[in-house]
Parts: sequence; structure tokens; C-alpha cells
Amino acid sequence: MIIHSDWHIHSENSYDASNPITVIGDQANTQGLRCFGITDHANLNDDKFRKNIEDSAENVKHLQAKYPNMVLGVELTPIERPLYDYICKYGTREGYAVPATMVDCDFAIAYTKEELMALGMRYAVAAAHWSLIGPNARGGDLKQSIESWHYQQMKLACDERTTILGHPWWNGKGIWYEDFSVIPRTMNLELAAALKENGKYVECNSHFFTRAKTTEKFRHQYAEFLRELFEMGISITYGSDSHHNYDDLRPKVEEYLSAAGFADGDFSELSEKDLW
Repeated sequence: MIIHSDWHIHSENSYDASNPITVIGDQANTQGLRCFGITDHANLNDDKFRKNIEDSAENVKHLQAKYPNMVLGVELTPIERPLYDYICKYGTREGYAVPATMVDCDFAIAYTKEELMALGMRYAVAAAHWSLIGPNARGGDLKQSIESWHYQQMKLACDERTTILGHPWWNGKGIWYEDFSVIPRTMNLELAAALKENGKYVECNSHFFTRAKTTEKFRHQYAEFLRELFEMGISITYGSDSHHNYDDLRPKVEEYLSAAGFADGDFSELSEKDLW
């Protein structure tokens, strides 16, 4: 095996997931994972998302004795600064409209590191999920989206809250999932330099290798991208990013990793020095 731990799993406390933590824990033990992390979403600074991560923290704390190899984390998502400010003012996102002139928008993250640590979070997977620039902030324009993802990922690579850069170049619309080479190499080199300088981990996310949207060409290219990062001295972790039915996807993912040159011992696990 190449992968021995899973640092990105969603429980039923995420708004878009249904995995009970006990099922995750039992399955993780069955899979022989040395460590696994619960990383429920903390997308917005409203009461609903705060309640979600508070419930996640409470459930993990309650079950820690039963699953001592379980670690409490969180998944953070950049949101446009105007949205963050709107929620601060009104307490809800209801009624919010994306500014028509929003270009190169600064972003916010819903919670400070101190707030997360107070809840018991030990680390964060931080990841871009949608475009934050242009008149259609969440549109599918290829060039605009690539620029926005790169902007966000570069900022996350330098953010104190980021332990693991989650699923770099993941895109819900799959607009570059046929050929990874549409991502400029200069961007990947800039990202690699920022990750290395700031001592961040980068995630190998199962979705790139198991979802129907990605082509075989893309999957091999993406594995080679991760291998290049590894050879540059950047530590790689694995995240199933499971939301439903916590299945063992490692054998499928490892087919592509092995073809790119990965072997047992190449993937990293978070240690106490990495945890908050």
C-alpha cells in the first residue's frame, strides 16, 4: 500500500454529507488506517455553519476514546470578502448579490485559527471551491477560473490556517478535466515554491482519480503533477473527501500513483508538530 491515512473525510455534520462518524470510524479501522481526520465544512460565517462545526467537534470529542486514531480537523473555503462582510452585518447570506463589478476580489475565511482551536480543531484542509473573480463569480469561464483558482491557492499556501492545501485544481464543473496541461506550468511552479516556503502539505484527493468527469489522460497527468511536487520536497497527504458511503478508494487511486512513481513510504501523515 502507498496510502495509510486519510486526512479529509466529511461526516453528517457537513451540510452536504451523510456519513455517521461511527461508520467512518468503523470503516477506517476495517481499512487499517493508521490515522483519519474528520474535516467538516466551515464555509460561511453564519450561525448554520458554526452550528455544523460545533456539532462536529462535539461528536468527535465524544467518540475519541473509541477511535483514538481519529483527529478533529476542518475544511476551510475562501469566500468573497463582500459576502463575508454581508453576513457579518446581517447574520445571513439571504438577500446577498454578487457585485457585478467584482474583479480580483479579496477573499475571507469564515473563522480565525484561534476560533477553530477553541473548538478543538487540530488542523485545517483549506481549498478553493469556486471562482471569486469576474462579473459571474461562480461561472465556468476557463481562463477566468484558472486565474481565480491560482490566486486563491497561492494565498492559501501562505495562510497560517492552512495545514493541507486541499484538492489543488479541483473544479466542480470539471472545466479542465480533459487535459491538465491547460493549467500553465508557471502557475504550478509558483504554487510549489509557496507551499515549500511555508511548509504546507498538499493533498492527493481521491476525486481526481475516481470521478467520471476526469479522463484517463487527466488522471495520469494529475498523478505526475503530484509526483513532481513530491520530488520538489513537498509532503503529500491523502484525502478521500468522502461525503457518503465511506468506501476504500485507495486501490483505484494507487493504480495512478504507482504509474507516476509513488511507492510505500512516499505519502505523509500529520505528526504532533503539524497539529495545532
